[in-house]
Amino acid sequence: MKNLNSVFVLAAMGAVVLGEMQPSSTSTVSLIGGVIKARHDAEEQDVKYPRKDCPVCEGKGWYMSGDGIEKVDCGYCEAPKQLPTLVPEPEENIDEPELVPIIEKPKQFILR
Repeated sequence: MKNLNSVFVLAAMGAVVLGEMQPSSTSTVSLIGGVIKARHDAEEQDVKYPRKDCPVCEGKGWYMSGDGIEKVDCGYCEAPKQLPTLVPEPEENIDEPELVPIIEKPKQFILR
């Protein structure tokens, strides 16, 4: 009986609340506009310092972790752009003897 009364009271309260509720689209539009603006602002903040002007790593490209245990690559600055270096190709006409496998006599073990 007690559970039946509770269910009836909850149903009556729900009907009253739903009857008086008048939703507004203003809050939804404001929320969506805020999310779009936040995403747009976050994309503009991806600018990094030049390596020589970085206040975090001071131009080294790494800094010590907060506990001082390991070096961490600096994510706050950009490495200077370097031109690709040309690596000389090895010469193909090198006078080296041909490799030949060495054949040894098999070792024999005598059990007594």
